[in-house]
Amino acid sequence: MRYLLVGYGNPLRSDDGVGPVVARRFLDEAEALMGAAAKEVRVVAVPQLVPELAEAFSEAERVVLVDASRGDAPGAVRVRRVEPSTASGEPMIHAYDPSTLATWAAKLYGRAPEMHVVAVGAETFAFGEGLSPDVAAAVPEILSTVAGLFREGRPGGAEAP
Repeated sequence: MRYLLVGYGNPLRSDDGVGPVVARRFLDEAEALMGAAAKEVRVVAVPQLVPELAEAFSEAERVVLVDASRGDAPGAVRVRRVEPSTASGEPMIHAYDPSTLATWAAKLYGRAPEMHVVAVGAETFAFGEGLSPDVAAAVPEILSTVAGLFREGRPGGAEAP
């Protein structure tokens, strides 16, 4: 495995399920998005980040996480690079974020991958299945962004600024 895609969120909380939706769609479209490199991608869909992911993080060259976000326009796609946490002290036991998992990968397995979070603006986190229209319409852009991050280390494989 060279690349790891983690789609996380609760599919029973409307747009919070965008991560798992993208993970499933990526599996269906990986070859079209990545060509032969699709065989080097492991895809995981989880309701939340858990410490068990640290080992898989350490085995990947690049990790992309997809999650819903508050505060962005519904369907807006934002990418940020994640670095291992530099905070000292014991990590929290019940709350993990990408930075903490990168730290655990480095400390426990000797390696932290290059990591990016693709945050997708959510319209609603209400109980219910399915994505809002704006978030559902953003899924093709999210898939392209993820593939670009794996191929080029940049969203959509665009040229670096």
